[in-house]
Amino acid sequence: MEHQKRRVRDELQRLPLSRLDDAELPLRLAAEYGMDVPVLDEGRKYAKTKETQVDVSRDPTRYISNRSRPFLMPGTELSIFVPFTGDPGVFDVRPSSFDMNPPRGEVIGNELCFMYKFVEAPINLTTEYERTIVQVKKHLDWLRPPAAQLQSEVQQLAQTMVSQRKQQAAAHAQALDSLGIPIREDERSDAAPPAHSLAASSSSKTRKRNKVREGRPTEWDIFISHASEDKEAIARPLADALTDKGLTIWYDEFSLTLGDSLRESIDRGLASSRYGVVILSPHFFEKHWPRQELNGLATREVGGNKVILPVWHNVGFDEVREFSPTLADRLAVTTDKGLDRVVRSILDAMK
Repeated sequence: MEHQKRRVRDELQRLPLSRLDDAELPLRLAAEYGMDVPVLDEGRKYAKTKETQVDVSRDPTRYISNRSRPFLMPGTELSIFVPFTGDPGVFDVRPSSFDMNPPRGEVIGNELCFMYKFVEAPINLTTEYERTIVQVKKHLDWLRPPAAQLQSEVQQLAQTMVSQRKQQAAAHAQALDSLGIPIREDERSDAAPPAHSLAASSSSKTRKRNKVREGRPTEWDIFISHASEDKEAIARPLADALTDKGLTIWYDEFSLTLGDSLRESIDRGLASSRYGVVILSPHFFEKHWPRQELNGLATREVGGNKVILPVWHNVGFDEVREFSPTLADRLAVTTDKGLDRVVRSILDAMK
């Protein structure tokens, strides 16, 4: 929890003052840096089977002369998949209360997979599966109180730091005014993008917004997934440029209005967008929230449909491969080629 709060402090220190007027900022930070504890959707569980070789060398009911090496027999592999909503990374968090013999399973996208191998069909398979599910639910229930506490503390921390920075800025402005020396507006502005930012190539576009914003579209051409630290340099300029090409874009600044449920809006955008542009960067790799969006897009590709369009920002092949070998194998466009090249590549991929 303290680690997450330190990251919130670091982000708020980096944000320009112009961003601190966003009334939804504390709520967004609480959602991004909090723990979205998964909820199992057992009503949609399903199973897959396949033939396999089963090692029975440890089976005490069988006579095996040499148990020091595997003894394989033909059998069946049963995989039970249970979909869930929430942050997959939470399954790696150990609560303050825990079992010494936790349940075993694998997280694949937004599904839990429990695998069983057997030669003869076990009589107690249903009982074993149900016992595992009970253990998983207990583990998640142990995490819910600290998750709620973390979200509340992060939101309160963000509100306090925003207030402190505004007070500090007012004091600085008063001190500068007391000098009686004219201050040039561009010297006092904190909103100017750095010279190397891609925002410079689309400065005339940053005031433009999705034309269908007031109409609140129910479907979008592209969902843009990004870390908030990459908003100024690439996410916002890219959203503006794609909008200028006539595309409808799900992007938080375009698609969220006061009073919206952040989670519900993002889920709707993930489900109702034809493609997902994922801006992979060092900041993206650090965070749970963008990774959760990526997992949501990955579930859309079951069946071979291309949905994820990767954009590499300040990362190379080795960094992407360490984060996700499957993403590293995809053809991607890098932002060092310029904004126009990124836009052209995305449009070509959509064709």
